[in-house]
Amino acid sequence: MARYGRKPHRKQHSTLLMVMLIVLAGCTVWLFWKGASWYSGFSGKSTAYDAIILDAARRNQLDPRLIKAVIWRESRFHSGAIGKAGEIGLMQIMQSNAVTDWAKAHNRPIPPKGALFNPALNIEIGSWYLSRAIRRWNRYRDCYVLALCEYNAGLSRANRWKPADPKGDVRSNISISSTLSYVNVVLDRYEKYKETWEIK
Repeated sequence: MARYGRKPHRKQHSTLLMVMLIVLAGCTVWLFWKGASWYSGFSGKSTAYDAIILDAARRNQLDPRLIKAVIWRESRFHSGAIGKAGEIGLMQIMQSNAVTDWAKAHNRPIPPKGALFNPALNIEIGSWYLSRAIRRWNRYRDCYVLALCEYNAGLSRANRWKPADPKGDVRSNISISSTLSYVNVVLDRYEKYKETWEIK
């Protein structure tokens, strides 16, 4: 009798072990996928949009490596990215500012939201917006810092953070920690691209 009573108990242990192994295997696959995705984004080796970036950089008189650094920080090269505040695509542009300003400056209708996921249009608008910001602050030593502040936190905040002396430091004036981090990360990535991406 005792021998027969143990079989269901063993079956339950076997089933539980099987379920645990399946869950473990699933978690391993998920972690591997997330890790590969993270590494791909972190390494910033994506070259899928380099030709578009180069074209937009020439039109908007920007260093393409700066554009690529912004794209890396904003979307990790995911053209379908949507931000919490409604930012769209590779350069996380917004219809309420960058897109509207670009359309007015070029005497064009405001593109519909769906069109803004197109990499070429998204990079063109984002690059134009960034280039305009750099031109606005070009008399400041830290013009790239101020331009990135404007890109990330808006013109009114960038105005508040500009130093009285154009040669003065901007970063010490930035009162939003996430914007300071944004500026530092983009410029660090920009320096890496200057070392690794040779522009011909």
